[in-house]
Amino acid sequence: MKQFEKATEKYGKQYRGMQEEKVSDAPSDARSIYKMNDTYMDVRTFFDEWRGGVTLGLSPLLLGVFGFPFSFLIPLLDVFFYGVWPTTGESAELLDYLAAVFMWGIWFVMLAAFIYLFWIFRMECLVQRHIVVRFNRKTRKIYINRPNFAGGNQVYDWDDVVASADPDDQVVTKKRKREILMLFFFKQRTGAEHHDVVFLGAPLRSDHELYALWEYIRRYMEEGPESIPKPKCIPSFPWPWRSLLAPWSFLENKWAAAPWSPRMIALVLIASPVMLLHAVAHWCSLLLCWPVYWPRQLRRESTASEPV
Repeated sequence: MKQFEKATEKYGKQYRGMQEEKVSDAPSDARSIYKMNDTYMDVRTFFDEWRGGVTLGLSPLLLGVFGFPFSFLIPLLDVFFYGVWPTTGESAELLDYLAAVFMWGIWFVMLAAFIYLFWIFRMECLVQRHIVVRFNRKTRKIYINRPNFAGGNQVYDWDDVVASADPDDQVVTKKRKREILMLFFFKQRTGAEHHDVVFLGAPLRSDHELYALWEYIRRYMEEGPESIPKPKCIPSFPWPWRSLLAPWSFLENKWAAAPWSPRMIALVLIASPVMLLHAVAHWCSLLLCWPVYWPRQLRRESTASEPV
């Protein structure tokens, strides 16, 4: 742990002032901007495409907990209250009572399992729909809006951020590979109790796109919106066709390497049922969440045109 602390302190000092260093000649929004104006810019985070997996994995349990009572358990109350089997109307016997108790027992086991796993369910359902990182160029602050279990809302100085885009890296290619833009906030800089990190942007298609996104954010904060191309803002509303893009994001780099090849066509055809299930679960997950809410104080500070 001490070696890690020394490494982060060295890394933090090494890249102090990287906000002023140009890393790309072609800044790009990389399909990652929710909203931009002269004061602030809202940027999405990385793991949106991954959602749906928990919903899909827990779907049998969810169907059992919420569907089992209406399909079987409520009719079985006739056994206890009226002494008859619901489907035949005949007088209930001992085995009927045991069967009814057994069915209710199964439901209570499923309910207990759902309660135990509820914290996993809350990772992508019954929570705010997106994590948003707001860059305010007037206050020179970064505002992170996220659930408490993911680190909670945080505010950091723009000058304290360290991005995973090394200004000294001269080997930047457009070779297709999955990349993530990470923003680090080391406690040696921020004065916080712990380090913090944010995985920013859509799934990036190359290290060239990673550097282009960081350059887009950097120029916005340092030079203003007139220094960058106008973004093609992505919607925050859960349109169903956008959920179809989520599973495709895991294959698009492979497809780009060999488009319309027999091997890739076969892979897409084989994977299409799973991709469709993922898309449906992804959309259901979004529908089971509420829009991003900014607490009043944080909203006032993050949209201010001068330091509050």
